[in-house]
Amino acid sequence: MLDVGAEQALAFRVAGHHLDRRVGAEEAVTAIGLQEHPPGWGAAVALHARSLDPLPPDAVQVNAFRGSPSVVPRADARIFTAALVPEDEAGLKALVGAAPAKEVIEEGFEVREALALVSAAAREGLAAGPLDRDAFHRAMRERLPKGLLPWCRGCQSHHVRPGFWRALGPLEVTVMPEKATWALAEPPAMPLEDARAELVRRFLRVYGPATHTQLASWAQTAPAHAQRLFAAIEAELLPASVEGRRGFILAADEQRLASPPGASGVRLLGGYDPYVAQPDRGTLVPDAAVRKRLFPSVGRPGAVLADGVLAGLWRGRKQGDVLELEVEWLGEPVDVAEEAAAIARLRGCSEARLLSRSTSPG
Repeated sequence: MLDVGAEQALAFRVAGHHLDRRVGAEEAVTAIGLQEHPPGWGAAVALHARSLDPLPPDAVQVNAFRGSPSVVPRADARIFTAALVPEDEAGLKALVGAAPAKEVIEEGFEVREALALVSAAAREGLAAGPLDRDAFHRAMRERLPKGLLPWCRGCQSHHVRPGFWRALGPLEVTVMPEKATWALAEPPAMPLEDARAELVRRFLRVYGPATHTQLASWAQTAPAHAQRLFAAIEAELLPASVEGRRGFILAADEQRLASPPGASGVRLLGGYDPYVAQPDRGTLVPDAAVRKRLFPSVGRPGAVLADGVLAGLWRGRKQGDVLELEVEWLGEPVDVAEEAAAIARLRGCSEARLLSRSTSPG
């Protein structure tokens, strides 16, 4: 078994995410998709860290991992949607979330039945074309039984539980052509078993060495489903570990893990960037105090990578036409002016203003 240190594993993951050097936009998006969070600029910032090209015209936004909108290649959408969906009732409960599942069961529905009703209502409501958020939820209210439409105090209306309407992406019912807008998904061309196998391959290329449990946690799917996905490509897997913590990589990636390419340059990653979202947080940020600051319960900062290494945390705040970036350095500062200016433009500002402070890792 190949056992590597944390630095070597992270270098492998940096290269898998195309953060070692910039590539074409299609290659960047294909790796594992780009989460569109915060809405309006999350995917654009993630793309800029990997490519200087515009978003590929064939990209599509779907509710994918953890129910969050993600930009993925249209031809590969099934990898990031249907491949996540378990076939059994227990797995479907994990997909929609324990609390929403419990609530619909108390209303007399099985989770599978509730998902089928929500899917049918969405298909009928969207048959004439895309709908914005209010129109979409109104269409659902007109077509669903009351037991699937609880009262939302925040919205002051009845609407489908979030775990269920977010599952419409994985169920291949909807895509999101614009922010808070839903449309019907195109029929998939890729066989489902091929999509499931490819999901594991792409996960291990960017997060390996990893386990099926980490796949389940990262993708918010049932561990038993993730275990079946790993088992389906068992012949392609190679045991590997990070400082004794066992996992797997693709056998085809053995050389890249043994000798990962070096990274160069500075990247500013959003707090929900796919690299920052890796399930193995302890390897990404060994220091518990820094890890707590990078992953607070609300309001995540972004991460500064310098030559592939975590060098600081950053937060951005718009002040009129200026994006004010405060950087907390974990060691020696690096020059982020060019990247900060690019992030400012992506967020609709004319310039960036940098504020820096240094702290010890602990």
